[in-house]
Amino acid sequence: MYYARLVKYKLEVGQRSVAEKLTKEFDSASRELSGFRGNVYFFDDPAGEYRALNYWDTKEDAEKAQAYLYPKLMVKLQSVTKEKPSFKFFEVFDATEDGDLISSHIKI
Repeated sequence: MYYARLVKYKLEVGQRSVAEKLTKEFDSASRELSGFRGNVYFFDDPAGEYRALNYWDTKEDAEKAQAYLYPKLMVKLQSVTKEKPSFKFFEVFDATEDGDLISSHIKI
C-alpha cells in the first residue's frame, strides 16, 4: 500500500509555459524527498487547469511532502493567479499486487 497527493491549480488560459516551469521545478523538488515514488502531471490548457499527482511510500511521507512543497507553490502562484491551489490525499490500490508503480502504468 502506498499513498498519493493530488494538487490542482488554475492559471489564466495561455499560461502553459508557466505551468511547465512550475512542473519541472516541483518535479525536481519532489524527487529529493523521503518516500518519493513518482509523479504524473495532467494539463488542461483550454481550461487553464493543471494537476500534479505524486506517489509516496507512506501517508506520513505524503503529508511531509505537502508541508514542504505546498507553501512554496503558494508563493510561486501568487504572482500568476488569484486562485488558491487545492490538494487531497489518497490511498493507492495497486491492482497488480506487485507493489511496482511502473507496472501498473504500462500496458502489457
